[in-house]
Amino acid sequence: MTTWRWPPAVPPEDLGAVAHGPVVLASDGDVAAGLRCVWAYPEGLLLPVVIRARGVHAEAAVRQTFGRDRAGVHASELQGSALRVEVRVNDHNGVAEASGGSSSGGEEVFTAEPHYWIGELPRDGQIDLRVSWPEVGLADTAMTLHLEDLTDLRERVVRLLP
Repeated sequence: MTTWRWPPAVPPEDLGAVAHGPVVLASDGDVAAGLRCVWAYPEGLLLPVVIRARGVHAEAAVRQTFGRDRAGVHASELQGSALRVEVRVNDHNGVAEASGGSSSGGEEVFTAEPHYWIGELPRDGQIDLRVSWPEVGLADTAMTLHLEDLTDLRERVVRLLP
């Protein structure tokens, strides 16, 4: 099984190209995970995710993220996320590990914005995702994302510096 982590060994220098718009990945009452978009690069795909929870789900997410002894509101650089993201792309099964982003939470609300990296482009234009965080009440949910055509990706990538 492949494990991908952001940033890759050599992070992309450019801004990328949007390959998929926003979508809710999983939702279960007072906890949800959504994908802002899929950024495509010749080296792979970047998935910026947002996780939000309220009430007891927020309390559980705060404990999972910050530890049991933290009370009140917290904000920190997110080193990882307990949201599990399993990926199938080009007949490879893998796990995308979270990094980057930020998280904050308290007794009533929790928000995290981790980044996930998939270090290859799908030949068929689709990626299968399975997300879960059962400890906070987010059930295992699967979906297939159908990306925009990536054949002209090198021309569509927005360059930061020429």
